[in-house]
Amino acid sequence: MKQITPFILVLAAFGIQLSSGINYITFPLVLQSQGVTNALIGFVMSCDILALIVFSSRISTVVKKFGVINTIIICSITRFAVVYFLSGNDMIIGWIGGMFLYGLTTSALLVVLQTWLNMVSTGKLKGLIMGLYSSALSLGVALAPLLLRLTDMHSHMPFLMSGVISLVVLLVMLTVLKSRPSFHTDKKARIGFVFRHARLIMLSAIVGGFCFFGLPSFLTIYGIKNGLKAEDAALLLTMFMLGSVTLGMLVSTASAFINHYRLVFICVCTSVFCASFLSLAIYSHLLVALGLLYLWGGCMGGIYALGLNIIGEQFRQEDQMSANMTYTLMDAIGGMVGLCIIGTSMDFIGAEGLSYTIVIAAMVYLVYLFTALGSRLNTKEADATI
Repeated sequence: MKQITPFILVLAAFGIQLSSGINYITFPLVLQSQGVTNALIGFVMSCDILALIVFSSRISTVVKKFGVINTIIICSITRFAVVYFLSGNDMIIGWIGGMFLYGLTTSALLVVLQTWLNMVSTGKLKGLIMGLYSSALSLGVALAPLLLRLTDMHSHMPFLMSGVISLVVLLVMLTVLKSRPSFHTDKKARIGFVFRHARLIMLSAIVGGFCFFGLPSFLTIYGIKNGLKAEDAALLLTMFMLGSVTLGMLVSTASAFINHYRLVFICVCTSVFCASFLSLAIYSHLLVALGLLYLWGGCMGGIYALGLNIIGEQFRQEDQMSANMTYTLMDAIGGMVGLCIIGTSMDFIGAEGLSYTIVIAAMVYLVYLFTALGSRLNTKEADATI
């Protein structure tokens, strides 16, 4: 059972993201049909991330108090209940509260999964397994638009579908609970400690969150505003996530032979290129835009998997819960900032506000990464001279 545990956990991650992918599309469209502005949609969608930011230091305490089994059960059932509630809600305060609770339970599940996976994955296969995990996260979101084509997107069926998937994930995770490792958790998460010792990769998680939360929530609306049909616009998200599934896994696997930070640098540069030319690609031909988003998704998926590899190698087993929690927190902060800025910029600038904000965020990180790596290189050369 221990040999297949990593793959069962990857399958569970796929299920969590499949239900999330359905919600990424359904929630904004329902809010838009209720007359909510893009800026407010961005704020509502960011409330699930806000929950992680507010309670990030408490997740390890919850796991320690209730145990892994009870934490997974409570989060999965609560997640189902929240989606069911939102299916009949038309009040903005209900959406804000529901998204906050939804984000808290989803984040807790992913933190437990990432920590568990980092602890059971060892050796040269670690890069491949973490690549599979990152790909599973993206594949779940990528398949969501295709699954939604089988039902009426404006009915209650997508909500029901998302909730049922959450319960199926619970059953999948219960099959490997006997082979779980011992979770070492401190009374207080060492978020500041982890950030100081892995600043470069934690900041890359912020850029990754900027894209991975901002694009799923607004890419369909972006495509519609650029003249695409709703069905074709949903394919933009599918190709972005499929790129993360395939190319992202290749990037993570390549980390066994190529310097991690060099790969991060290449991925960020390519992402800037893709974001810059997205609007031109859409006006040129849909297939060109899909190809560009496929490449872009591969780069972002690669960055996420590389980050998990680095923190898994850099920190002790006792710090793994704090490290994974901090990584998820940075990803969430980037996502929350991205959602709010992208939604606001699309209201003021138009559809291209999406690509402008992502390009600026990636360029700022690129300058910092280039400077930091150059400083490290100079320090090593100075030490060698001495």
